[in-house]
Amino acid sequence: MEDRDRQAVLALSRAWAEEGITYGYFANGEGELDSCRCWVAEADGSVVGYAAGQMETAGRDSSIQRAGEQWFELEELYVDRAVRDGGLGGALLDYVEQILREEGVKRLMLTGANRAQGPLLRFYLRRGMTLYSFRAFQDL
Repeated sequence: MEDRDRQAVLALSRAWAEEGITYGYFANGEGELDSCRCWVAEADGSVVGYAAGQMETAGRDSSIQRAGEQWFELEELYVDRAVRDGGLGGALLDYVEQILREEGVKRLMLTGANRAQGPLLRFYLRRGMTLYSFRAFQDL
């Protein structure tokens, strides 16, 4: 990733953390993106969104995969709130999916921890993703 893009992604990550929309999200530090693949979305020449993740390998059999199978774990997808709701997040995800398909990746997985689960789930379900698991918590 070019340094200009890296700095823009780090700034977006800080904005995400400050927005407080995701449980437990901390802004990425300088070296945290080194192990990830990262794609950026631009509008009017500025980076306004990004997607990041990495390949994973199943260590054991589960209900949806067998030990040794690989998948791409989409760890972060964020679009600046100033340009949100314009389809940029969907376009970015379409692009990531296209690249992964071309590379022969067979499965994309993600975990979401947004405070507003409904819109997040609707976004991914509209895209044809299958809900595999759900986690809930209550502070006591």
